[in-house]
Amino acid sequence: MKKFLLAIAVLAGLSAAAQTFAVGDLNYTITGTATVEVSGLANTTATAIDVPASVENNGTTYAVTAIGDQAFRWASITSAIIPSSVEVIKHGAFNGADLVSITLNEGLKEIGDYSLACKNLTAINVPSTVTRIGDDAFFGANALANVTLHEGLKTIGKSAFYKTAISKIVIPASVDTIDKTTFLFCKQLEEVTLNEGLKYLGDGAFNGCTVLQGITLPSTLTHIGMECFLENSQMQSIYIGAGVKELGESFMAKTGINTINLDPANPYFKLVDGVLYSANGLILYAVPMQGLTEYTVPAGTTAIYGGAFWGSQVANVTLPESMLVLDDYAFCQSALASINLPDGITYLGEQVFAATNLVNVDLPENAPYIQDGQFAGCTKLRNVTFPSSILQVYNHAFMNCSNLKITALGSNPPEIMDYYDDWDEPFYNASATVYVPKGAKSAYVAAGWGDYVLLKESETGTVKTVSTSPAYGDTIVNASGTIPMSVTVTFDQPVELVQENPDVHIHTNYLFYSSDIRPDDKWVASLGEDQKTLTIYGADLDGYTCQFRANEEDWYYFSLPAGMVKNADGEESEHIFILVHYAQGEAPQLPGDVTGDGQVDIADVNAVINMMLGKAEQTAAADVTGDGDVDIADVNAVINIMLGK
Repeated sequence: MKKFLLAIAVLAGLSAAAQTFAVGDLNYTITGTATVEVSGLANTTATAIDVPASVENNGTTYAVTAIGDQAFRWASITSAIIPSSVEVIKHGAFNGADLVSITLNEGLKEIGDYSLACKNLTAINVPSTVTRIGDDAFFGANALANVTLHEGLKTIGKSAFYKTAISKIVIPASVDTIDKTTFLFCKQLEEVTLNEGLKYLGDGAFNGCTVLQGITLPSTLTHIGMECFLENSQMQSIYIGAGVKELGESFMAKTGINTINLDPANPYFKLVDGVLYSANGLILYAVPMQGLTEYTVPAGTTAIYGGAFWGSQVANVTLPESMLVLDDYAFCQSALASINLPDGITYLGEQVFAATNLVNVDLPENAPYIQDGQFAGCTKLRNVTFPSSILQVYNHAFMNCSNLKITALGSNPPEIMDYYDDWDEPFYNASATVYVPKGAKSAYVAAGWGDYVLLKESETGTVKTVSTSPAYGDTIVNASGTIPMSVTVTFDQPVELVQENPDVHIHTNYLFYSSDIRPDDKWVASLGEDQKTLTIYGADLDGYTCQFRANEEDWYYFSLPAGMVKNADGEESEHIFILVHYAQGEAPQLPGDVTGDGQVDIADVNAVINMMLGKAEQTAAADVTGDGDVDIADVNAVINIMLGK
């Protein structure tokens, strides 16, 4: 048996060796009965190669049909001629080579990923038979100044011409897709011709083309990707055709655009006084970057699209009460100095106000998270008010903010989210004093706030909540499929009713969910005889309590505003979140409550560990991540839930 296995190994070795041979300066690998691909240099001192259309080995003539993967990677060759028999230049074939010039002949079909990423290459004429230029094909070919493309090409891959020296280029009409970052940071690109037939411009396709003065978008275009023209400072106008139905975030941010033109036949968008909106007017997509300094967003608008004002000259903005969402980078690096934030806003995105000129900000009550970099680089920011609803503060939130005063209205400190490096701290390179309610300083110190800011107590405190019904995490079990719009809150002292019709919100699954479940008429609040118990219900048109139809797979957040009541000293109640679930029969467990005792604690962590180690039978409740297995991911998930993350 040993001899037999040894014989097989020897034959296999001989077979493998027979697949490669050398002719002249080149090595070849057999790919078929009569085909080979070039696999490298046989003569490593060669500086110029002329690939033959065919080669002979052991009496067989082979057609040379490909340049193989990384065949000439980092090679010292400076020139190459590729015959018409070659159909594909494979992945990384000349990546990093000293190639200055290369001749490609008709017959070539594909220029593969990273295949001609050569820093010294100066010009390329792509044959008309090529249908695809691969991802990163000329990535970092910094000397590449002249590119000729021909009809027949279909797709140009992502980062294909990244950081090249192209000054002008004509995209053939046969091209329907320019992928993401194709011409990223082509800082000498002045002129681009796009022909009819193009449908897709990917994310960042022309990002950082700082001298590109204008570009005519064809009528066939349907998609303009995220940050497509970001930082094209010389662009002064943009025309959006009738077929464009998708616009990526920040597609024209930080440009010189002072005029947005829209084909009147476009059914997806509309212009309102030169500002681009969705056709229904709910979403503001983009404002002119230059020439507009003040803007009032019309009533009924619910969202500012990502990067809509990024880099603009707009200094003063007035938002309507209908506003719900300010998306990522919405006002980043703009001239923004003043803005109102209605309490109906549920989401403020990452870097939404980063590097602006804001001085005073009152955060909205229904947006519980201060996102990554939300005010980073706001060197003029002096006063920020945290409503008691703020739950979490993320990395870089107030990075590089100096002389900052934060008034925190909640006695429960927001969680400072985990970070990796010191510079990820929410208050990195910042100086801030945080004023917290009377009696709350110790809680903020325990939560780690003293490691980042100077803590001081205000002269007034807050009215504390003792309990709610339903309680946070409760499941309402009934057979009707409904949850009553009713909540009872008990306070720690007698209070006086301030808001008879409080602005209560019910969101599904997420606190920042933009949809809002509303009663037929209004929310009504009343105090009990003990002056400590507050009942709030959503009234129908007859004054009775509304019900809403619930889904067993969903959780529902009741969001109760601060200031519903006050005590004799004028101190007010804080914002209250209550999470409830509906079940028709047996009450489902709170996520992470593996033991089923109605709370998530260390007992649940231990239970998952025991199941993972085979010490206990696995249950569905222990598979917190829902991946079909009980493992360390579920342990971490339970810990995060237990810690409120």
